[in-house]
Amino acid sequence: MSTLEAGASTLDARGHANRRVPAAAVRARLTPWAYQAPVLISLLVFVYGPLVFTAVLSLLDWDLVSPDKTFVGVDNYRRLVEEPEFPHALARTGLYVLALLPFATIVPMALAIMLWKRPGRASDNYRSLLFLPVVLAPVATALSWRFVLNPLGGVLNQVFGAVGLPEQDWLGDPDTALWAISLITSSRFVALNILLYGAALAALDRRAFDAARIDGATEWEITRHLVVPQLAGTTVLLSFLCVVFAGQWTFTNIAVLTQGGPDASTDNVYYRLYTYAFTFFDAGTGAAAAVLIVLILTALFGLSTLLRRRRVVG
Repeated sequence: MSTLEAGASTLDARGHANRRVPAAAVRARLTPWAYQAPVLISLLVFVYGPLVFTAVLSLLDWDLVSPDKTFVGVDNYRRLVEEPEFPHALARTGLYVLALLPFATIVPMALAIMLWKRPGRASDNYRSLLFLPVVLAPVATALSWRFVLNPLGGVLNQVFGAVGLPEQDWLGDPDTALWAISLITSSRFVALNILLYGAALAALDRRAFDAARIDGATEWEITRHLVVPQLAGTTVLLSFLCVVFAGQWTFTNIAVLTQGGPDASTDNVYYRLYTYAFTFFDAGTGAAAAVLIVLILTALFGLSTLLRRRRVVG
């Protein structure tokens, strides 16, 4: 091979390599986006797209049927603030949160600690039974409670009558209806949070507890001074989740058992939103209620994050 041919061959090889480098760089840059594309597209279509659509809808007057939509600005928000129904439902939602908070933290933590201290087949079976309300259909569960709480021959009133206690219209009395709905919903919080507390307990180092027993600490002292403080982070998380889900998880029981009554005593913001949109066919006001709920939850999350950071810094 002549020197000229060898030089041409070297140039071809370098030119081919130079053409390959940009293609490889582009491929390296695009590959992560290709993996992330399904998630990003799903978020855009099923989360952020509906959020934007709801925000736009909240500025319109639309009955879900007519092809004509009228721009009304912030009139839907003004109506929510000025009329008493939505603030009343917001206050009732706060009562639901307060009623369900012990069932989201104290009760499942106590049960999880007891099961954690008695490992074995019996604990596993008991844990499975406690988790059962999570997998049952919410509507079927609510219908079952309708038979239990029926004022005319319901199971609970029959038991009350057998022991000489006065019978009650649990879902028809404004003084007891909200607490009855809260108690029915509490089983889901207890069932799910037992698993979450159990996962937190599984990560604890048992050697510290064995050392405390050798030093003479009782089981109550170990639980109070060693176990419970290490579950503080989990308790804060589950408290915030209770604020988020209390209104959503009571919605089904309200819709099936009371429809917000009697005298709006069991109403909450999610059922009020549903009523605006699908009972009165006022989609704009329903969308404005949804936007306000998102803003309130976002503000609560931002406040809790700020307080937690200040506590860490302090």
